Amino acid sequence: MIGTSQAVLAILVMALVTYLTRVGGFWLMRLVPEGGFVRGWLQHLPGAVIIAILAPMALEGGWAAPVAIAAAVGLGLMRQSSLIAIFGAVALVAVLRQII
Repeated sequence: MIGTSQAVLAILVMALVTYLTRVGGFWLMRLVPEGGFVRGWLQHLPGAVIIAILAPMALEGGWAAPVAIAAAVGLGLMRQSSLIAIFGAVALVAVLRQII
């Protein structure tokens, strides 16, 4: 069993690595020229994340998944928020699975 000091040390090391990863990302992005391909790629990234989250659900989710995906698309277009679209789709699937 891990002792308390080892657990605290592990948490601190993980926090440091997380911080360094974030700072390193910001540092690396300073080296990338803005505009053109990079700007387009960053603008399309939220949509790609939504597809990556919803695609497995669509393949395994039965009939509720396409309904939830349609709701996610609708919410995303109405609210212009990927986060709201994801939460809405997941909540809808949860509700539909409880009803059926």
